[in-house]
Amino acid sequence: MKDKKIIVAVKYCGGDLNPFDGAALECALASGCEHITAVTMAPPGTAEKLSQLTRLGVRAVLLTDPAYAGADTLATAKTLAAFIKKEKPDFVFCGRQSVDGDTAQVPPCLSVLLGFEIVPSVMKIAGNTVCLRNGNKSQLTGGQVVTFERMATLRFPSIRSKCSPVEIIGNDVLQLTAGECGQKGSPTRVIQSFENVSGRRKCTFILPSELDKVIAEFFQKERKTPAAYSGPKLKKVFYVGNVRMETERIAECAEEIPTAGKSAEGIAREIKERGAKIVLWSDEPLMRVLAPQVAGFLDAGLCADCTGLETDGERLLMTRPAAGGNITAKIECRAQVTMATVRTAGGADNIVFSVGRGAENALEKIKNAAAKRNARLCCSRAVVDDGLLPYACQVGLTGQAVAPKVYVAFGISGAVQHLCAVERAGTIIAVNQDRYARIFDFADFGILEYIDNVEL
Repeated sequence: MKDKKIIVAVKYCGGDLNPFDGAALECALASGCEHITAVTMAPPGTAEKLSQLTRLGVRAVLLTDPAYAGADTLATAKTLAAFIKKEKPDFVFCGRQSVDGDTAQVPPCLSVLLGFEIVPSVMKIAGNTVCLRNGNKSQLTGGQVVTFERMATLRFPSIRSKCSPVEIIGNDVLQLTAGECGQKGSPTRVIQSFENVSGRRKCTFILPSELDKVIAEFFQKERKTPAAYSGPKLKKVFYVGNVRMETERIAECAEEIPTAGKSAEGIAREIKERGAKIVLWSDEPLMRVLAPQVAGFLDAGLCADCTGLETDGERLLMTRPAAGGNITAKIECRAQVTMATVRTAGGADNIVFSVGRGAENALEKIKNAAAKRNARLCCSRAVVDDGLLPYACQVGLTGQAVAPKVYVAFGISGAVQHLCAVERAGTIIAVNQDRYARIFDFADFGILEYIDNVEL
């Protein structure tokens, strides 16, 4: 990799480098590559933060111009692609997603715009071989957009290192048209935003001795069927993956677009041939990669991670969490083709035991209890950060979403980034010694007790 050229696309969230992108940059540095460029599209004030990366020996480039303001994921990908094409790199590294959202759209879309292969969700890298989150392995051969999970921490620069100037590039260089960048070039736009209060439940406090009884009772209970949609329906909506039920709720006619044996380009071709104007996608990992690639081929608007869909009979209005789950945004699309990935009510797990920092001292006890009940063991981000469980176990906005029949949270405080990933659970049971822990506002049952005093 020494003589290869790597561009690392990064983003700053709340003034800090997105840790997923930090992992990508660390892997680029660890590869021994001598030609690394970190690039971001952001306001001019980001230059000071970006300059800190030059202390690691990388070149830093800031794409900034008033014309780029208000860009959605497609317009962002187009702007980055315009720069990257001029650079002609061997690889583009980037985080799988950012911590302030769960769209994960820009990298797959970027791969289409560049004509690169996508290598998604890298968990480990050794030379030219990468291990993906799905357990598969892939080879880095060049001409690839490689996305990284939060699997490495960016190194600190040498204490004697100094910052180098950041290269500032505007639209006078990239020459994008108004229809390709910024708000004008964005097919999706937010039409309303409000505080996210979804997922709240009425908590009934129980004794520690009642835990098994409640688990058994609600393990047998059927999931609630979503309420019927009472608004006007669209005439025809197409769908990809396991979202037929969600499609039929808002459409008079639901038609499937099969994906077996088809590439993203092939799926895009079929969507175009069938004259599809609205396409819903399931939210499984494969679809989260395919959907933005298809959007890149079709120049379509794509809203990711939708928790609600409604229509006025003509338009599809999509609702999704934003700003790390604190805000809910209602979005419409102005492109010829509207697409959305939809959170579904499915889930392969029946019971999940999840460990938070408040229960780390009882980790082995919870592990044994989970094994006894055939429960899957998961955890909050804090437990992963403390090195006690692997990232594959992390539940949350920067981890994975789960939808078991029963979710038991041990020592988890209830940060919004965690709760937004468990709100589809049938029953949530929280065990926490803090009576005022936020998680009790989002739990069906609560046990107000030290984990050591709970018989498992």
